Amino acid sequence: MLSPVKKSVLSVAFAAIVAGCAPSYVNLTPRTVSPAPENVHLFEIQWSSPRTGANNPDVRAYVTIGTNFFPMARIPNTSDRWEAKVPLPPDATSVPYRYRFDYTYPGTPRRVSASDRSQEYFLRLPGK
Repeated sequence: MLSPVKKSVLSVAFAAIVAGCAPSYVNLTPRTVSPAPENVHLFEIQWSSPRTGANNPDVRAYVTIGTNFFPMARIPNTSDRWEAKVPLPPDATSVPYRYRFDYTYPGTPRRVSASDRSQEYFLRLPGK
């Protein structure tokens, strides 16, 4: 039987291992934006994965709004930042969205496909 101290140490170690395997998302899109010409808004994110070999040129990033996927492009001269200009409905006042990353990483005997999805964010469009 494990002592309470050993249980605590194992719990902390397990939490550190699980947290170390999670991708990192930094949403750079403002939460509230002014109306834009033609209702096209810029979405930006910084993403990295602790998986060895996952942050490579094969990564495909998307902004997902409902069932729509909008491809993102890497921001030049960066390794982990992405952006996309996305058309939004003209009558929208709040838009829920997520980011999705499809990538591969080294496996045996070949590369393994994986996908990560961010939490849900909301973009507010006041004044409509």
